[in-house]
Parts: sequence; C-alpha cells; structure tokens
Amino acid sequence: MAAIKKSSHKNAARSRLLIKTAFAELLNEKDINKITVTDIVDRANISRGTFYAHYLDVYDLYAAIQTNMIEAIDDLLEKLGTRNVILDPTEAMTRALLFLESNKDYYCLFVTSSNGQQLQNRIISRLEDNFTAELKEMVPPECLSDVMCYLSFILGGIQTVTVHWLENRLPVSAGVVAKHLSDVYIKIRPAVIKQLDDENKKLASSQKADSDE
Repeated sequence: MAAIKKSSHKNAARSRLLIKTAFAELLNEKDINKITVTDIVDRANISRGTFYAHYLDVYDLYAAIQTNMIEAIDDLLEKLGTRNVILDPTEAMTRALLFLESNKDYYCLFVTSSNGQQLQNRIISRLEDNFTAELKEMVPPECLSDVMCYLSFILGGIQTVTVHWLENRLPVSAGVVAKHLSDVYIKIRPAVIKQLDDENKKLASSQKADSDE
C-alpha cells in the first residue's frame, strides 16, 4: 500500500511539472488570456482529466505557481530568521539561487514570460513587506526610511542580476552569483545594520565561548 501511495505521489508531481513547464513555454509565446487548457494539455501531452485533477483553469494554475514561489520565500525567511537575513543575506541568497539552479530553464521561462514582471513584482513586494515589518522592530524610527531606501535599491539590483543569470547572460554558478550579491550587500549596508550585525556576531561568539567552558 505504501509503495502504491509513493508511486501515486510521484505521478502527481510529474504531472504538475509537465503542466507548469508547458504553461511556462506558452507564456513565452502569447499572453495568458490567450492560453487555453487545450493548449496546455496538448503541449504537455497529457489528458484534460489530468489537468483538472490539479487545477480549475489556467488562472488557477498561474495563481498556484505564484503562491508556491511566495510560500518558498516565506519558508526560507522563517527557517533562517528574517532578522538574520537582513543582517547578512549570504545563506539566504545561496539557498535561493541553488533552488533556482535546480531547474533553471523552467524558472527562466516564468520570469521572462509575458507575465514575468508581475511575478517578479509580487516576490519583491513580499520581501519588502517582510523586511519592513522586521526593521520596525530592529532599527530606531529615525533610521527606518534610510534603511528601507537601501533595501529597495539592493532588492532591485538582486532582481536584475538574478534575471540576467537565469537568462545565461551571466554564465556562472549559483554560488558565485550569491557570493557577489552578498558581498555588495554587506559592503554598502547602512551603518545601523552593520552595527546590529557586529553585535549579533559578538553575542553569538560569547555564547559559544560560554558553552565551550
């Protein structure tokens, strides 16, 4: 019974990937309002029943894709801690870019499609909302606007570099891109963020020393 369930799960995951890949390819050929379920199932070489087993229609499919990406971001911030990511984003950037690299062609199709900018904007907006909420607890009120301007600027740069990398205009590995972006982030971060990071590292070092005794 367990083997049957595992096989069924794999088949469902494979079907969803076929559907999403076909949809991404079609988004690079025409607007979403001109894409039909028939277009997708023909491109994916699956039955209409298989499509409707997972999604209600084309817009439900696109909403699910966007939701999955947003949930992946939320999950990463929760695991690493939004505060830690703001102080030093190296680990978060590395994990995120390695995730994209695992299926680079697929994600490239989405971010460069006719609706790609909408998806990018939603991701950036979600990051800014999370960071703003955390920064209100981290920095003095008089510093908040300066730090938010910096983050908006740096997020825009990260967005551009990531898209260029997905398009293979930057022919390097995910790890190299993550390092370059993190180095720039750390080099130009506001003094208040650097001070908080130094204090965080000092506290961690002190706690480690106490545990070693």
